[in-house]
Amino acid sequence: MLNKILLAIILGFFVGFMPAGGQTTPTAPVRIKGKIIAARVQGHVEAVSNSDGSKRVLRDGDKVSDQTTIVTAPGANIILAFSNGATVNVAGDSNLNIEQFEQDPFAADVKLSELKQEPTTSTTKLSLTKGELVGKVVHLNVDRGSEFTVQTPVGAAGIRGTIFRIVFHPDPATGKVYFVVTTADGKVVLTRGVTTQVSIPSGKTVVAYFNYTPPTTPGGTGTVTNVIFPPVEDVSPLELTQITAAVQTMAASTSSTVFTPLGPNGDGNGNGNGDGNGNGNGNGNGGGNGNGNGGGNANDNGTDNNPSQPAAVPAPTSPQSGSGA
Repeated sequence: MLNKILLAIILGFFVGFMPAGGQTTPTAPVRIKGKIIAARVQGHVEAVSNSDGSKRVLRDGDKVSDQTTIVTAPGANIILAFSNGATVNVAGDSNLNIEQFEQDPFAADVKLSELKQEPTTSTTKLSLTKGELVGKVVHLNVDRGSEFTVQTPVGAAGIRGTIFRIVFHPDPATGKVYFVVTTADGKVVLTRGVTTQVSIPSGKTVVAYFNYTPPTTPGGTGTVTNVIFPPVEDVSPLELTQITAAVQTMAASTSSTVFTPLGPNGDGNGNGNGDGNGNGNGNGNGGGNGNGNGGGNANDNGTDNNPSQPAAVPAPTSPQSGSGA
């Protein structure tokens, strides 16, 4: 009798640690590589692989992956569209490293122009080592783990779902770097190290010059010293006009961009009209291939084969640093 009681106690102990109904605990979705499209390219723009240094010239509709550095020639410009709803307008003479872009899979088509909030959760890590960009990021699911950061040699800008501009223009001749972080809408948090943090709300900007030592090796980022962030100030009307023009260009260039669901291997096609037959065949982005439905030969870049070209809008420019930098 005693043995039966002991057996019942032991069984009850182990049963108490089993999930209800004998089911296993559900696991969180596994993030996969998100999809990035060169929505519009003007001038000479290269994609340089971070792993082997191989280069390719980018054109409208080309796919881009993370672990790639975007290099724009002076006077060039590229608009990148991300499947989490973000768009980035990179100006000429810039280097932008797409260090990481991962995203939880989503179940339905995502039309970029209609997004107000990202479809799932994502991690986006960019690094601007030279030049400038304007970005528009839809509302991020930060409470569920999403993050979007732009690293510079000065510090990291944490984006909270906003319209922003970042400038990093080093001048080796003067030993100075011109640095700007502007928030046109939303909020950006600028962080350097573990102790310095500056909140930049809507309509505010940080403008500064710091000491700069050029890199000693090709492709290096150089060193910035004596970094003390000045107080935030109001954004000038001229800069707001420049940012607005860049955002309008991004909207026009991505108005027809659609990302189809990403599978567990990162496969999925952007929708295009092809020969007028709906969704055509195209290779998926990421680790596998996926075919669209229909018989047309559609692009897998999320744009029409013959998109109308939006009117050119000048890319944002920064003030000249001058000899007093």
